[in-house]
Amino acid sequence: MKVKKNCLVRVQYRITDDEGNEIDSSTPTTPLEFVCGRGDVVSGLERGVIGLEPGATKRIVIAPDDAYGQHDPKLVKELPRAGFPAHLELVEGQRFSYRSEKNAELTYRVKEIRRDTILADFNHPLAGKFLNYDVEVTYVTEDYVDGK
Repeated sequence: MKVKKNCLVRVQYRITDDEGNEIDSSTPTTPLEFVCGRGDVVSGLERGVIGLEPGATKRIVIAPDDAYGQHDPKLVKELPRAGFPAHLELVEGQRFSYRSEKNAELTYRVKEIRRDTILADFNHPLAGKFLNYDVEVTYVTEDYVDGK
């Protein structure tokens, strides 16, 4: 059976950036499983596996707009250093999350530590990056219940 919309798909994968650095990968016991067309994975991956059958392998190069979007400079903001506990040692690259007033979980990365402020980047860490997915389709079915 070929992958099409609303099929349950399992893939083994390896994601690298343009320099060949590994970003993420599955293991034989932890394949990526998703229902194609539901938006559970980046849209470029969904489109890239359409038409593949179990056993098929493919390299899928996904542009930022089909993955985590472009890096948005407006999402880099200064936060007051006083908003962090005085004993907390801040490190560039450190990640924090919190709940917004609307109860959404927001995450940011410390981009730069200044004397009185912290430069925080609220973009997804992979925003603005091309992603190279090496995938092998291991399973495809239309016969599933609630995506399982």
